[in-house]
Amino acid sequence: MIAGVDEAGRGPVIGPLVVAAVLVDEEQEEKLRSLGVRDSKKVSPNRREELANMIKRVVTSYSVVVVEPAEIDQAVRRKNLNRLEAEKFAEAINNLSSMPDRVIVDSADNNPER
Repeated sequence: MIAGVDEAGRGPVIGPLVVAAVLVDEEQEEKLRSLGVRDSKKVSPNRREELANMIKRVVTSYSVVVVEPAEIDQAVRRKNLNRLEAEKFAEAINNLSSMPDRVIVDSADNNPER
């Protein structure tokens, strides 16, 4: 089983940070590809809504973690945003119905090796 995890809302001044993880097998991964699932920033808002509903029906398990602005502000004062994001990625993965064999994490960094 493979998990994928990504975030949205990292940059806004107002609004939450939302982290989502999905758990799929190879067949489900191919189904998602055939539906056109890709980077949400390259998909219209209406299509994102359609895909979200399809994803929920196709995957073995999914998890969504919402981080409210107050928690973001507090965390940024104590540590940096990257650490908060990493903690929420781990929380989303741990909330899946079972532990994956492999996790694919979307990175804002242009160098995926970092």
